[in-house]
Amino acid sequence: MDRDSKKLLHKVVVDLICLGSVGFSVLMFYIYGSPYERGFFCGDESIRYPFKESTVSSFILHLIGLGLPTLVIIFIEFSMRNNEQSRYSILGTNIPNWLYSVYNNLLWFLFGAACSQLTTDIGKYTIGRLRPHFLDICKPDVDCNADINKTKYIENFKCTGEMSKKFKDSRLSFPSGHSSLSFYCMVYLALYLQARIKTSKYGIPKSFFQFLVIVMAAYCALSRISDYKHHWSDVLAGTLLGITVATLTALYVTDLFAAKYKSLRKRNSSTGDIETTNNLQTTELK
Repeated sequence: MDRDSKKLLHKVVVDLICLGSVGFSVLMFYIYGSPYERGFFCGDESIRYPFKESTVSSFILHLIGLGLPTLVIIFIEFSMRNNEQSRYSILGTNIPNWLYSVYNNLLWFLFGAACSQLTTDIGKYTIGRLRPHFLDICKPDVDCNADINKTKYIENFKCTGEMSKKFKDSRLSFPSGHSSLSFYCMVYLALYLQARIKTSKYGIPKSFFQFLVIVMAAYCALSRISDYKHHWSDVLAGTLLGITVATLTALYVTDLFAAKYKSLRKRNSSTGDIETTNNLQTTELK
């Protein structure tokens, strides 16, 4: 195996280890995580809403949220392929430049998504905020009509509801996972398109598609309030988290905007050289 192949293989292994570490942490939260068990007030009307099925299910969220950017990245990178000689090879097999670009862009996208989800889960399990439908799901063995319980903070109780599989989930309201993931995926996709499609020919279609995916994310997030899955503050926090992680990933983890930064540095450098020359000429005239 030549030196370049070893470097590429080493990069792939390290990339997958990093991605797998974050993804494995998310999986551990899902399987073994136990949320903080906070109590409630019987008079708290914010947790008395009825249970409803989700307008946007978790399956649809992951299918569209992760699938749409993946398909767009593959399509764009394939469409922008050229006939340049392959710069990378592994085990003696040349790797097309566009395929290597697909790998990098998908890796960056998935790594950011995993980081967004892990941050969301840390918030959920640390805070343990009760969902708006908590009382409907839990049906605690507490007589809220008793005078002693009307203003008392109830901590010692057991859930007696029939949907026991949702007891844990009913304590995972803050922040909204649907909001954080949907906004991460769609904002990242919008930034990716902004960086990769630069010709004015596709300016309006690009802007329309960027607007469309952001609206999709907003619809998903707002549906969590109307479905009584989250409080409005949960959705706001999830939205800000998703936007923040997407922006940081696109600007500082990927090299999507590297060419733009390089151009700005050259321009600033050129401006500085011109100013220095003018100052020297002015000094000489004096």
